[in-house]
Amino acid sequence: MSVTPADGATGVGLDATIQVAAQNATVRSVAVQENGDSDTLTWLDANGNTQWTYAGGLDLNATYTVTATAVSAAGAETVTTSAFHTITSANRLLTTVLYVSNGETVGVAMPIELEFNVPIPVVDQPAVIAHIAVVSDPPQPGGWYWFDNEDVHYRPESYWESGTTVTVDADLNGVDAGNGYWGLGNWSESFSVGAAHLTVVNTQTRTMQVYNGDSAATGQLIGSWPANTGKPGYDTIGGTLVVLYHSPVVQMESCPTFQTSAACTPGGSEYYNEAVYDDTAVSSDGYFIHAAPWVCYGASCSLYPYGATNSSHGCINLSTANATTYYNWSQVGDPVQVVGSDLAASYSDGEGDWQTSWSAFVPGGQDVPSSSTAPTAAPSTNVATPTPAASVAGP
Repeated sequence: MSVTPADGATGVGLDATIQVAAQNATVRSVAVQENGDSDTLTWLDANGNTQWTYAGGLDLNATYTVTATAVSAAGAETVTTSAFHTITSANRLLTTVLYVSNGETVGVAMPIELEFNVPIPVVDQPAVIAHIAVVSDPPQPGGWYWFDNEDVHYRPESYWESGTTVTVDADLNGVDAGNGYWGLGNWSESFSVGAAHLTVVNTQTRTMQVYNGDSAATGQLIGSWPANTGKPGYDTIGGTLVVLYHSPVVQMESCPTFQTSAACTPGGSEYYNEAVYDDTAVSSDGYFIHAAPWVCYGASCSLYPYGATNSSHGCINLSTANATTYYNWSQVGDPVQVVGSDLAASYSDGEGDWQTSWSAFVPGGQDVPSSSTAPTAAPSTNVATPTPAASVAGP
């Protein structure tokens, strides 16, 4: 018999394959134990009882002992024992899941955004995502896209079906991430997909429409509100955005955003430093749907009504009543389609997922078991939610 890694080997990589091979004999049993651990590694591949292989990821600074028994055609039994030691130190690969928490219910457009603590060399990126399974129930096609060397996103080909359960299983223990970084553990998170919502903002007609459903053609229109969007030079980003989070108040400052004299000088034409309320973030780059009571002037807003002109610095301004209603109704992961803008959203705004062609995504994830063995999935429906009260008047 031959055993790999060789007996006495040190500095063995955490992604090393353990292999036992027999010549003119069959392998009867193999036990691989990490010293100090009573568990044995799983026999992965017998190959006609002549070879045994394990490639599931090893632990850092650990000694493994392989005990293998082979039997010849004449019945002679051979026992071989071999031990090796893995690398003693490594930088730990860490993963942050952005915007969605374990057990959370999200909207139909929610991508899975993973951020690593170190750039992953391009050559190592396929191996990393090969060890991250995304399972949707009911199954839906999805794929991965690297927006940069630290950030990889997964999304379905089209919106998730309402009622779907999505599980992310990262089997990263022993995965070489390059530059001395290794996966040293595994993790798993799940989320559910809630009611289908769609918001459509038209910067030309200055309206914001909200629907129960994921399509304006088939969904139920439950609110149509006047809105102010970005003025010339401060356009609202266009494309399919995603609700990322809610904040009851955000201190919005012009100077850090625009860094111009007009924006940084108190009293300047573009200066502001305001506490802004009922903020629904639709970008990681500072674009919000929020209350803008300063828009309204005159009795019942007759002088400067909402929707009369685009006057914001890129945010989508609503009356306080409508902003509050939307804040309470929308959910993280809801799609927000902005049409009519000359400024296209991009990854720099945190909104590359639905602007990137599906053909650029690398297929990934895996289907749930076939219907003959899998438990019955929850029905996929557009769950009805409370109807927002449309309010076209100012606050």
